[in-house]
Amino acid sequence: MLLLAAAAPIVVGWMRLLPPEREPFAKPGEKADREGHDAFAIFLLVNITFSLLLRIPGVNLEALSAQLAKRLAPEWANHVVMVGLIWFAFIGGLAAAYSLIRRNPLRWPLVLGGALTLLLSLVSPFLVGAVRGTE
Repeated sequence: MLLLAAAAPIVVGWMRLLPPEREPFAKPGEKADREGHDAFAIFLLVNITFSLLLRIPGVNLEALSAQLAKRLAPEWANHVVMVGLIWFAFIGGLAAAYSLIRRNPLRWPLVLGGALTLLLSLVSPFLVGAVRGTE
């Protein structure tokens, strides 16, 4: 349920990036009103989307780590995986804090999606432990 709650504002954020449709009674050469987009907000939206995708049950992070170990030295691969996990765990908090401080068109989807993604990252070890304990 937490996964779906975190996904909903992220989907709304992606929908806000789509170009608006032309009004039905607009003149043929008239352009639609479009808000400017904040590039850093889009970067944060992409990152919290990846963070959410990594939290989906069944995503095999060990296979990704093994593929990375084949391409890099083993000690570097472990560091890259650790930094990646830390980055994707706390990017939700960064997205929420940035959007609370700075107004942008993606403000509320980033605040809600970032906060719920951060919450999901923090409680997922407990949720996985509870699921494994009941099997």
